[in-house]
Amino acid sequence: MPQSDLNQPNQLSQDLQKSFFFLGLALMFGFLLYIGRHILIPLTIALFLAFLINSLKDTIRALPRIGRYIPQFLAFIFAFVTIVLVLITLAEIVRRNVDALIGDLPEYQERLNGTFLIVMDWLEGNVSFADDLVAGLRKMQSELLGQLPALVGDISTIIRTFAASLVTVFLYTAFMLVERGRFLRKIARLSTNASERDHVNTILRDIATLIRKYISVKTGMNMLVAGTSYLIMLALGVKYAGFWALMSFALNFVPIIGSIIGVLMPSLLAMVQPDGGFALAALTLLLLTGAEQFYGSFLEPRIVGRTLNLSPLVILLSLAIWGSLWGFAGMLLCVPITVAALIIFSQIEETRAIAILISDNGEIDPIRH
Repeated sequence: MPQSDLNQPNQLSQDLQKSFFFLGLALMFGFLLYIGRHILIPLTIALFLAFLINSLKDTIRALPRIGRYIPQFLAFIFAFVTIVLVLITLAEIVRRNVDALIGDLPEYQERLNGTFLIVMDWLEGNVSFADDLVAGLRKMQSELLGQLPALVGDISTIIRTFAASLVTVFLYTAFMLVERGRFLRKIARLSTNASERDHVNTILRDIATLIRKYISVKTGMNMLVAGTSYLIMLALGVKYAGFWALMSFALNFVPIIGSIIGVLMPSLLAMVQPDGGFALAALTLLLLTGAEQFYGSFLEPRIVGRTLNLSPLVILLSLAIWGSLWGFAGMLLCVPITVAALIIFSQIEETRAIAILISDNGEIDPIRH
């Protein structure tokens, strides 16, 4: 019997052992992420805030004429204070609007119920297969009206929890910015081999560059979407226009479903508010969708390009996985986390197959070391 045939079962056994090892490692890692979410979520948010502050600092120092005269530490302080004030202001605006919305909720529930009755009466009189359709709508009506108070209450709880954890997040962010230089030097000293140090530094730079670009461009695009949405809702007379604009800003960080929710929620409110109706809801839906599509599908890809190299299906799965592990915070952070994982997997021989599968076009960077 040829030697290659004898070695084939051993090779298969080794491959199976590796597969089970990585599967067990992934399950253990997921379990640790879940049980440690109360510590890891603020820490991860602080990490990405540090990226945003660092990007703002670089922007300040790149200002024409005056930027080069601003000391780096002063630019850091200005960027940090700016981000802190903006987040505190936004959290307070959202909290006040949610409290007001909870107060108006009974009236909106009643009007939403009346709207459902009008739609179902029209269907029963004009659609031949209305019985099954109306039965489905009645079920959706009862579920929606039953879950609406709990949903608004959950949003309020999330906002209060986030506001309460802002101090912790800011402390983490401040210490990350202070420790940044020392941490990079520690990473460099983990190996005595200069080539290995260069390799690790290159991976860290690639991750930082892509995530910084994603966060910076996405933040700018979301601000444009929120500003345009605010002007549209203000012109149409949609209530809580500022609140919905802020929600649109936050939700657009959630890939795929975030923009859908950011359009549907104010449109639904436009239908049930006292001076609203179907016409206002349809016009709100049309204009907000147009703004979302212009910025999200036309302008943003031309700025970002395809540098993230992530498959849309992978983004959707990442959204589901990180959302189940960390809730709404996981949905916000799923794309930057997956980008970092793609870069790391592409530089390790044993995990390159995973990097190829989760990439958009199957083309990944060669191993540099």
